Amino acid sequence: MVPAEELEEGQLRLLEVDNRVVVPVHTHVRFIVSGTDVIHSFAVPSLGLKIDAVPGRLNATSVLIERPGVFYGQCSEICGVHHSAMPIAIEAVELEQYLAWLNSQV
Repeated sequence: MVPAEELEEGQLRLLEVDNRVVVPVHTHVRFIVSGTDVIHSFAVPSLGLKIDAVPGRLNATSVLIERPGVFYGQCSEICGVHHSAMPIAIEAVELEQYLAWLNSQV
């Protein structure tokens, strides 16, 4: 989560993250999740995405995002004292932009 004093114009308090999950639009994306401490739940309601992250277990789901944009979510399982500090931001971009982003990460 980005601290309130570091937010830029237009960013959402309590939902903005320091590293968004960047994915290409019009592409099936598979999420494989697990937990290390307690049960969490990776949820992005606007994408119809919710999957439990269970320690010692791999759970998988896929999503097909049809339009570019930023989609926000959060852990939706009461998992401890910092439960409210677990936002999720998925940024869907066109394939060319995704490939450029991917090359910049190497």
